[in-house]
Amino acid sequence: MTEMLTREPDTGTRLSDYLQRVRAITPLIRAEAEGMERAQTLSDAVRDALTEQDLHRMLVPTELGGGGLLPSEGLRVYEEMAKADASTAWAFMATSWSTAEVLGYIKPEVAKDLMSRDEDFRVAGQLLPRYPATQVEGGLIVEGNFNFASGSDHATWIGAGVFVADEDGNAILGEDGQPQPRVAMFPKSEVDLKQNWDVWGLGATGSHDYRVDKKFAPDEHTIVTFGGTPYRSETIYKLSNEFVGPLPHVPVVLGIATRALELLAAVAVKKFRPNYGGPIGEADIFKIEFARMEALLHAVRLAFYDLVESAEATVEEGHTRTAEQMARMRQQLAWSHEAMDSIVGFAHRWSGSQSISRTSTLGRYVRDMQVATQHLLVDPKFLADAATDLLPIYAAAGA
Repeated sequence: MTEMLTREPDTGTRLSDYLQRVRAITPLIRAEAEGMERAQTLSDAVRDALTEQDLHRMLVPTELGGGGLLPSEGLRVYEEMAKADASTAWAFMATSWSTAEVLGYIKPEVAKDLMSRDEDFRVAGQLLPRYPATQVEGGLIVEGNFNFASGSDHATWIGAGVFVADEDGNAILGEDGQPQPRVAMFPKSEVDLKQNWDVWGLGATGSHDYRVDKKFAPDEHTIVTFGGTPYRSETIYKLSNEFVGPLPHVPVVLGIATRALELLAAVAVKKFRPNYGGPIGEADIFKIEFARMEALLHAVRLAFYDLVESAEATVEEGHTRTAEQMARMRQQLAWSHEAMDSIVGFAHRWSGSQSISRTSTLGRYVRDMQVATQHLLVDPKFLADAATDLLPIYAAAGA
């Protein structure tokens, strides 16, 4: 069913290698998933497996000891992992993507130092600006209560989104007359991690609240949140952090929806309902809707990776990613979640009682999908924002 959908890369490629690493630990992740949801954290066995497969560094530039995957390649790895377990994929995505992004915007000598330490450099945290941080000589003083530190249970550093301010908390404006958003990073030991993530979907992501209590972040451990000039020239940095930052949410829900259809298909061949005259999988009413949902999954997936790969090609040709590509990124964020929610809802409805048990694998994917749709970065307003840029393109063509 999924051979065409997954489009296997050529063997021997970097992407093929990392996909095989995920598949090698998929049986373990699936075996641990129910217990991790109850415990509200990744198990030691899964954390160890991610480390042993050297997955955390897959997007890190090769010069810094990483796998050097392109964004489009790393996104496919997240999708594959989400088919093993959505919480594991989410927590792994949050830290590995953030870590790779951060490394492009800190000074090269600082990046080399962080990546050469005995303890692996892995960043989690709420990175969008939330509180004023007092500017002092050599850095920032940060104080505030932050949320949603996904992946914090296996992270080693925690970032906090702030804006540069004076001693009274007033924003210090930049040369463009706007506030200056920053991400300040701290070793996890300097942060009060609340261990309070207690939810009914994506339960094992470790998305805890945390407090930073008047901690000093030296300038070399802070980065510009939006824009800024990266120190490195890899593709992920040429695309800009505004474009790249939200992308990995999409492959996680693609993996959720794919796995939901796989689980439903296994149920449909043996599940009977009154008056159907056989398994529901043989009923035309089911097959028609299944085909529609599978086509929707395929359409979203192809459109998403086409967007990312076209943006990669644009910047590698020496151009800046376009306003249309930025608009389509926002469009994909909202549309993909709406579409995948529809697919998972379809799987839930047709599976009947098979998805309502607390220990049901499909039921867990249903819960995970519902929580994924609540993220700030996939708000339906992004569709309106995208249309603002896309409508003139169509209007010009129709004139």
